[in-house]
Amino acid sequence: MANLNYRNREATLFFVPAAAAQAETKAFELQSVSSGLGSQSAIHDLGEAAISQIYEWRAFVQFATTPVVGETVDFYLKTAGNSASSTGHPDNDDGTTVLTVGVENKLKNLHFLGSIVVDEATANVEMVASGTVLITARAFQVVAWNSTADGLSTDVDENGFWLSPVPDELQ
Repeated sequence: MANLNYRNREATLFFVPAAAAQAETKAFELQSVSSGLGSQSAIHDLGEAAISQIYEWRAFVQFATTPVVGETVDFYLKTAGNSASSTGHPDNDDGTTVLTVGVENKLKNLHFLGSIVVDEATANVEMVASGTVLITARAFQVVAWNSTADGLSTDVDENGFWLSPVPDELQ
């Protein structure tokens, strides 16, 4: 008899603003991110135990003003050997805490995940993108870059990033 290979979803990690209704796993202050700026989450350390390397991600944003169709909000993964910026050697020198990313060059050594492409010129409408990523590093941060001409909504519940481990289960 052939073996079966199932996906076994585990607890989702929530990267959302600290004041959001959804309890955050790590803070990620996406609200009010202006055009041509970014935000980086606090670092999440997966530890040394055996864990999934397969994750499904889901990013969602709303704009404060009417966005331009075709522009993007881009998402990246910043990895590190551990959660300490001095010994973990993260992919750029922006540290391991929540902060505004002000220079697009800081994205060059990060792992591109995907983009939310503006699909309608309407403010206060949720726009979403999702995908799958392999994470083999012990620690990581989520980084977003607003490549649009418009700022994101100030509502803390309208912008965020979810990451769900989906390890393979062989039977």
